[in-house]
Amino acid sequence: MTAKVERLLRYEGEQILPGDATAPANAGGLLLVGMTPAPVVETAFNAWYDTEHVPALARVPGVLGARRFRTSGGNPKYIALYHLAAPGVVDSPEWKRASESTPMPQHVRDQISNRLRLVCRSYVRG
Repeated sequence: MTAKVERLLRYEGEQILPGDATAPANAGGLLLVGMTPAPVVETAFNAWYDTEHVPALARVPGVLGARRFRTSGGNPKYIALYHLAAPGVVDSPEWKRASESTPMPQHVRDQISNRLRLVCRSYVRG
């Protein structure tokens, strides 16, 4: 099966937000966002992500949960998972407003590498 896969991703790490919350069973979509901040802005990056960005996006209708992980040596270093009622939640006006309400500070944005964004839908075997 893996011979037919064009891109295989595996991330392993520690969940850093929110505590020990698990993925909801009823998600119809998933947004994975990954990035690596430079060490000089890592503290500011995490403070912004945990106190502003994730809470704003978690309040969007259709977001069932949001979790963050620090990978154990991989790239990107940080992964955010947004469990969605459907993949289209990330295209909604509410998502756009929430995202724009917490812009990443420019001095942090300039120090980000290894960006990754994947919007996935739930797979149901036919």
